[in-house]
Parts: sequence; structure tokens; C-alpha cells
Amino acid sequence: MPTSAYRHRTFLSFPRDHMGRRRLRRRISNAILIPLLSALAAYVITRPTGGRGFTLPKSAEQAWVSARLRTESRPSDSGSIASSPVRPAEPARAGAARASSPNAGISGAYKLAEGPHAVTEVPDIVLHDVKRGKDLHVRIFYPKEPGPYPVIVFSHGAGGSQSCCEVLTRHWATYGYVTLQPTHDDSTFERRNSGEEDINFLKAVSEALKKPALWQSRPHDISFVLDSLPVFEKRIPALAGKMDPGHIGVGGHSMGAFTADAIAGALVDLPGHPATNFTDPRVRAVLLLSPQGPGEFGLTDHSWDRLTLPLLSMTGSLDLGAGNQGPEWKKIPFERSQPGSKYHVFIQGANHMSFISRKTLLSAHASEGDSILGYTNAAALAFWDAYLKADSAARNYLQSDALPEFSHASVRIFRR
Repeated sequence: MPTSAYRHRTFLSFPRDHMGRRRLRRRISNAILIPLLSALAAYVITRPTGGRGFTLPKSAEQAWVSARLRTESRPSDSGSIASSPVRPAEPARAGAARASSPNAGISGAYKLAEGPHAVTEVPDIVLHDVKRGKDLHVRIFYPKEPGPYPVIVFSHGAGGSQSCCEVLTRHWATYGYVTLQPTHDDSTFERRNSGEEDINFLKAVSEALKKPALWQSRPHDISFVLDSLPVFEKRIPALAGKMDPGHIGVGGHSMGAFTADAIAGALVDLPGHPATNFTDPRVRAVLLLSPQGPGEFGLTDHSWDRLTLPLLSMTGSLDLGAGNQGPEWKKIPFERSQPGSKYHVFIQGANHMSFISRKTLLSAHASEGDSILGYTNAAALAFWDAYLKADSAARNYLQSDALPEFSHASVRIFRR
């Protein structure tokens, strides 16, 4: 075999023509630059930008806190705060700060440990809405012990489904709630099952922003779920007597927050029907995780002028809207609704998905994901207990600085 042929097969050689060499250089550059730029983007998205979050899963301090939470939150599902004592290294300073507070003695996170109730899951039950000619899939968590319990309907984000968010909904069920999670028409999962092979998550989100029919169908889904409470009890005998129709809350994430907002009384501009009101009077309180300000889903500057229900909204420093609107935009539902029983939670380092998932882009920040999810559950469960169970201890917790102190100032709570 000629020497030149041996060399050609053994060593990397560049194409002799100019265009071939240029294409090869471009491929090599892309192979190096794309992973580097992806890693840089992931770091920018997930980097800590301030505050010192507590570390739920790793540290010895957390083991101490978790043990304290288990002992204090287990005995009852109402009226108790899972409090942690002042950390040993700072008793004098923290004690002095609380001495003058009207809620002195309230400390720690609220019921982070699993609650006292064993929980049953119904992964999927299908309801048929004759009036609208559609099926609605619903996921349910409920306590095994006899009720009745307050009901929480939780609405997923655009393109999502009922399979999301069990880190919230199941946790609430362990503290004595029945949680119902419908799947809306914008769900990529349902659309694929209906034969739309080309649908994907980004396309579903884009369409949800542009289609008023989806803005309208979501609050109608919530009201239909509430209409169907007797149907649930009939079809699931173990649910009989467990749902309290007099104590109902609605929560949601992203477009699900819009859904809860609309059910609470935020007015929505639809084509030919400005200021449409989807209020359902059966709902007593709403939770908005990463909500929207004016300019999306038919919401306007005056959508919240007459919203009076108890409301807790939540956003974070890395939580951006579809048009890159910042956290201040997501605070508007809290600021423009009627004062009284209104709360807004801001979490340093939280991005759009942090409120429903502990996953992070970089494994080095996994503990931050756990922490933010813990803050979310603590604030949300205290809110539900305060306004669906009339729990004065939970309301005092929301009025206190316990969660901001526990988070080392990663959490800020605003009240109106």
C-alpha cells in the first residue's frame, strides 16, 4: 500500500478545496462553542442573584430543622405552625428583633413536613360537559380519613396537564384538602391524543397567548369542575362526604394563575365582549403562582379594580413573562385588586418553573430548587389554612416575618 494512502487513513486531513476546509472549520467551531454558550446561558438563568437561601436537603442544620418540623406539624392539620426555634448561633439578636413584633414567637417554615393524613390518588377521571360538548380529564388527591375537607382546584400552565404539580397538590392533601386538577384544552398531551401529531410545548404556549377561545374555556372548566362535585362523589364512593362545597379555593401556575385570577373576578377583554366577568361565587380564595399583568390573555389596566377575594400571588427575581416582562409586572394583580387579605410573595432566585418543580438546569443549584419549592409550599399552605379553614395561627403566620427570616431574606412578603 502506498505511504500516502496509509497516511490518509490514519491521520485527520483537511479537505483540499477552500469550501470544504471552511465547512470543516465551522463544524469544529460549532462543536466547541455551542456547549460552551449553552453552559453559560444555563448559568445565567440559574445563578443566585442575592439573598442566602436555606438548604433543605443537604446540611446538618436542615436535619435539625426537619426533625423540629416533623414533631411540631404532625399532631394536627390545623392550628399549628411548624416552627423552628431561633438558630443556636444567633439567639440574642433574633430574640430582640421579635420582642417588639405583634407576632412575636412565630418562627420557622409552615408545615414543610408531610402532613398527618394518608392520601389516595385518582390519576384520571373523565367528566363530560354536555353544554360545551367536551370531555374534561381530572386528577384527584384526597385524604383517606373521613371529611369533610376544603376543596382546591389547581390549574396547570399553558401546554401542561393534570400530571403536573403534585409536589404542591399532594402536599396540601396530606394536611386535609381535596385537590382537583383539570386538564385544559391547550394541553399538548391532550392535543396529541386527539391526533395533532405536530403539536409541541412551545407551539401550544404561543397559541394560548393568541387564542381568546382558550382564555374563555379555562375559567369555564373550573366552574364545570365545581358543578361536578356531586358527580365525583357518586363515581368515587370513597369521596362521599369528603368535599366541603362551602370552602373552595382555586390556584394555578402561569396561565393557570390567569385562570384563577379570572375566576376570582379579574375582568377579561374578549373579541366583541370587553370586560367579561368569569367570577364564580363559590370560590373563597385564590393562589396565583407567576401571574400576568395587563397585556396578556385579555387582561387590562383595570381588570382587578373590583377583585375583592383573598389573594396570594407569587413571583421571583428570575420569573419573566412571555414578553420578558419582569417581576414588577407580575405584582400588578396584587397591587391593583381591592385591599384586604392580599399577599404577594417575592422569592430571590426563583424562575418561572421554580414554584412547581424543584428541578434546576445546573445540578450545583439543586438545593436552591428545593428551598424555593419549600418557600412556595409554606406560604401557599398557610394561605389556604387561613382562608379556607379560618385558622388564626395560619393568618398570624402570613402577617409575621417568620418565612423571610427563615429564608435569610430570600423571601419578601407584601401585604394589603
